[in-house]
Parts: sequence; structure tokens; C-alpha cells
Amino acid sequence: MINLELYRIFYVVASTGNITKASELLHISQPAVTKQIKNLESQLDTTLFIRTKKGVVLNEIGQKIFLNVKQALTLLDESNNMINEFNDYQVGTIKIGISTTLMKKYLLKHLEEFHKDYPNIIVDIYTDPTKELINKLKNGMIDLIIGKYPSNLDKDLDYYELAKTNYLFVANKDYYPSIKEDLVPKDLEKYPIILQESPSNSRASVEKYFQDNNLNIKPKMSIASSNLLIDFIKLGYGIGYVTELYIKDELDKGVLTKLNPVPKPESISFGIISLKNNIMPKHIQKFIDYIK
Repeated sequence: MINLELYRIFYVVASTGNITKASELLHISQPAVTKQIKNLESQLDTTLFIRTKKGVVLNEIGQKIFLNVKQALTLLDESNNMINEFNDYQVGTIKIGISTTLMKKYLLKHLEEFHKDYPNIIVDIYTDPTKELINKLKNGMIDLIIGKYPSNLDKDLDYYELAKTNYLFVANKDYYPSIKEDLVPKDLEKYPIILQESPSNSRASVEKYFQDNNLNIKPKMSIASSNLLIDFIKLGYGIGYVTELYIKDELDKGVLTKLNPVPKPESISFGIISLKNNIMPKHIQKFIDYIK
């Protein structure tokens, strides 16, 4: 295979038609330029130039090769410029899988900060069910997932923890003024319970909690999304089981009250799920650094 640098020298000599001018542009000596042109002609087993008193002129085969070399070098220069733009975070797309609620309650503020610093990087959001997001990650359709730690993490995936939070039983005390904040699990049987639909991490968690504490509870309502579930809890439809991170504002404002049964519900971890041993492009790694 012929060294690309020989074609670059050929291109400059052909463009200028003069060895002296080419050596000045290439910052190498005239004898070195002449030697490299002869080297290229030797490897191609053909002459490329007609030597004249005024300089050099491409012969017929030289003209044809020149057009191909020009096109190739243009594409290479465009590729180099594109790589430089990626490395300078001027372009790029990040494809993220995440639940709608986690997007709203956690990621949105980080996206706002990131977009201010890198406005030309596009962020695509996918809110499919976790199982579908995992398949998309494995198939290269998305770059990463931000979500709860999977109960059975695939051997082909890596997990980086971003934070921990808790599952909570919460209620609107305007509708249930008699409920105690500190209670035993059996007290929960006295009130209507509303939960997220199966299959979901929170539903699996609360059902395990009921089983571990010998509770005979059938939910009054099962609701598809955690956002809707929180709305129904605020409206007083029942006691809900939700992720603490998702209702921080409601707890801080006193709209909802946290119940404290003993034993407490489990803690949960959420973080970044990515392909194992996958080297991320720089703009994606920069985004990960933001949310870490």
C-alpha cells in the first residue's frame, strides 16, 4: 500500500506545477520533494509529470490520478474537520432511554445545564418500557439508559450508580386525617391502597413488602404511570407507594405526608446502564460527567 503522504506531496506539486513552490508549502526541501515524487512514480510503475523548464505538468495518467487524489484528500479533510467538531463538542447526538417521570424529576435540570454549554449537541429521549430500552441498547439504537438498578442485570451491561432513594407510603392527610405517620404495616389494611400497574419495579417491590409482612391487601386502583399515580394520591383516592425522588416537591410543600411503617420499604438505586466495555464518544462521555 502506498503511503498517503506521497499522494499529498503529489497533490501539492500538481496543484502548483512547481517543485520550489511545493517545497515551500510542504516545508520540506526541493530534493526531498523530487525524491518523493520519483518514489511515488516508482511504486505506481508509471510517470506522472512532464518536466519542463518552467516546472512540471501532469501527463494524461497524472491528470486522472490527480482528480481521484483531490477527491480522496477532500473527503479526508472533511472527516478530520468532523472529528475535530466532535472532539470540541460542536456536533453530536446522544440517545437516552429513561422513564418520563425520572426524566422530569431528575434528568431535566442536568439537560438544561448541558444544553447551555453545548447547544449544538442533540439529545434524543426514548421512554419505552425498560425491557424494550434494554433491547435498543444492545442493538445500538440508544447510547445509554438512566433508570433503576435492574433486578437481573445482564452480563453484557454495566451499571454506574448515580444516587439512592427510597420507596415510600404516602397520603394526603386532608382526606385521611386519622392516619398515623408512624404506624405498623398492619395499619395499612385499614385504608384504600393505590399502586402502579404491573409490571413495574414499584409494584414488584410493594407486593414483596406485603408478602414479607403478612398483609392481605388488594389495591383499590392500579394506575399505569407514576405521574398519574401521584396525582390520584393528591386527590385523596388512597395511600400510594411511590419513589421518594418523584414526590420531593409534594413532601417539601406539605401536599403529601410520608408514612413511616416499621419495617420501612426498601431503598433503591438508579444510575446509568450501558454496554460493557463500550468506549463512548467524547460528547457522550462529557454528558455522563455532567450527571455524575
